[in-house]
Amino acid sequence: MRHWKIFSLLLTAILLSGVLAACSSDSETSSDESDISNKGSEPASPEEMEGELNIWTFFGDVEKMGEKFEEKYPNVNVNVSVFPGDQYQTKLMNAINTKTDVPDIFDLERSYMGKFINQPFVADLSAMGADELTEDYVPYVKELGMGEDGSIRAISDHSSPGAFWYHRDLAKEYLGTDDPEEVSEMVSSWDKIVELGQKVQEESNGDVHLISHFGDVFNTEKSNQEMWVQDGKLEIDPQWEDVFNKMNTVREEGVDAKLGFMSGGWGDALNDGGVIMFANPAWAGFMVNNEDGAAEGKYGLAKTPSGYFEGGTYRAIYEQSENKDLAYEFVKFIASEEWQQYNLEETGNMPALKSIYEENGDSFTHPFFGDQKILNTYYDLVMDIPAKRATTNNNDITTLWYDAAAEAIDSGEDYQQALSEFKASVQNGYPEIEVE
Repeated sequence: MRHWKIFSLLLTAILLSGVLAACSSDSETSSDESDISNKGSEPASPEEMEGELNIWTFFGDVEKMGEKFEEKYPNVNVNVSVFPGDQYQTKLMNAINTKTDVPDIFDLERSYMGKFINQPFVADLSAMGADELTEDYVPYVKELGMGEDGSIRAISDHSSPGAFWYHRDLAKEYLGTDDPEEVSEMVSSWDKIVELGQKVQEESNGDVHLISHFGDVFNTEKSNQEMWVQDGKLEIDPQWEDVFNKMNTVREEGVDAKLGFMSGGWGDALNDGGVIMFANPAWAGFMVNNEDGAAEGKYGLAKTPSGYFEGGTYRAIYEQSENKDLAYEFVKFIASEEWQQYNLEETGNMPALKSIYEENGDSFTHPFFGDQKILNTYYDLVMDIPAKRATTNNNDITTLWYDAAAEAIDSGEDYQQALSEFKASVQNGYPEIEVE
């Protein structure tokens, strides 16, 4: 598995280098006509806008987004092409490289968007007025879509905060309460979680565990460290050792059920019990079985020790698109309160706009969580997430660290052994990075 991941990274780098070569001349010869800016111009009414937009994505819900845009802009036709996630990057790179049927708008997943947004084929949205669109955005969401030069290159219509989802019945039985505020206080630090997890294990005779996997430690803490690569050199933030130690303690003290995120056993426990709580992103509802309303009121939402996010989909505009004005109108639409309010109500996706959190905080509920006002919990967590820009390799290197740490813990090895394996993986995958 490790060799496959390294191969995948190298393949991506090779494909991307071809894209850069193909697009460099476009960047140098672009005319003033391509530097479109909506600043200071009179906005056209939706009825006056007309044309056809082509959007590529890996996310089927974008089709609904296109339909809602067409409802508001009746003279615009939106063509949404959805491709399997494991093929999407390669297909998009090949289209850009060959300049064949390149879409006006293309989606980028948070895990790899850093490889795209600083490239010349991605339009500068700030030059089109996007700074104003994102003034009220959750800081981390806005920052992730910014290029190295500080311009906005991609915009998301949502945030993806995580939190502890917990079984209310198990919480009552083993924690003595299912009240979200009380449970949040009980799990407000990893020391408290370990102590509480030991208690659960003892009282259940090992039949019930507090959390599913030590990976929950990693997921909730992985956004708080310094970037891996600085001045071409691998820099290892000392905080990573603390994360490793917490993960290791969770495992050694029997706090976790050894069920990896999204594994079959994990899904069974999420739906049927045996584990009290799970560090889940807000979009995890599709993994819950709600047949005949079985999940209604089943869960509570508690704060994790640190704010964190998982995933996220951003939209960028192709620099050489002949429909940049219309494409930007689509970006404006998804960044609007109108769309994000609708998206919240229809899908439960958390918004990117702070105003939507604030306006719905005391009223919005979700069937899975009963009467709990979950936006208030998510808002506190999402505002605790450090704002960092996407880079070419930071996310992938973080994954390499987790792989090495998890293998060490499973094998009973210490942090120094994990570091040694991690450094070797970075050196093999990124020979251009200086590794001590």
